Amino acid sequence: MNDNFIKLVQKRIASTSIGASTARGMGPKGTIEKARQFLMNLDLNLFGKINSQTAFEELLDKTTEKLRRSLPTGAQHWGSSRKFLNIFLRGAFYNRYFYQAYKLRKLEPWLEIPLDRDVADGLRSQRHLTVLPAWKSVISLDQDMSKLYQNVASKIAKEKNISRVHLDLWYWRKLGKKG
Repeated sequence: MNDNFIKLVQKRIASTSIGASTARGMGPKGTIEKARQFLMNLDLNLFGKINSQTAFEELLDKTTEKLRRSLPTGAQHWGSSRKFLNIFLRGAFYNRYFYQAYKLRKLEPWLEIPLDRDVADGLRSQRHLTVLPAWKSVISLDQDMSKLYQNVASKIAKEKNISRVHLDLWYWRKLGKKG
């Protein structure tokens, strides 16, 4: 596969992953461009070489922190950085060229659902599983709260016989909330 083509696809996925609605209220002007720039240059080979969930989580945490530090002052929130990264990784996973070029197939069970208010509301509506703490905002999200929500997402995904990354299809803008 042509490396220039793959870079162009990565640029497109980064651009479409982080838009105005994705980053609303998450930082000053320049936040979107900085996030996109980081994701355009992210070495996806690192993710393709991962062989365990523990190694994936370590790389995800490390990459989240690098992305967070790359954002402008006033936008360096762990929660928004994790959301940006998760949306981008989901887009890369869904893209057939990246799926093949970077061997992303094995990541499916480990990918996280990108967290936001709609997803949190959807997860919190599943009270038969557990009671989740109230959702504040993406920018106030920290690792511990994220893990709580991701654990519930894993349980719901298991009930639906899918991976948790796909739950966004049910909860985004509440389009599939009842299904």
